[in-house]
Amino acid sequence: MSVQRGQDGFELGAASVNAILCLSALVAAGAVSIVITYPEVAVQPLLMVLGAAAIVLPIVLYPFSYTLWFAIELMMEPPSEADILDAAVYVPSPALVGP
Repeated sequence: MSVQRGQDGFELGAASVNAILCLSALVAAGAVSIVITYPEVAVQPLLMVLGAAAIVLPIVLYPFSYTLWFAIELMMEPPSEADILDAAVYVPSPALVGP
């Protein structure tokens, strides 16, 4: 079974999930830090930390968001019988694997 299952735009779904996860994490972290330090909010350190997180977080979370999108796509469109037979070609036979 192919990872993208022959659909155009599959990467767009994974990138959208990644953007939603990253933006909600950044907004939540910013809101929590502002609430915690409310009387004297240190804006410059907050922006530096959130800016660094905005660069690193999408790179770190992309494999997880890709997997999440693939799971969502499998729930929306389950594999057909032909997909399962196609995947069986790539699974090694138990006799060949050994003990």
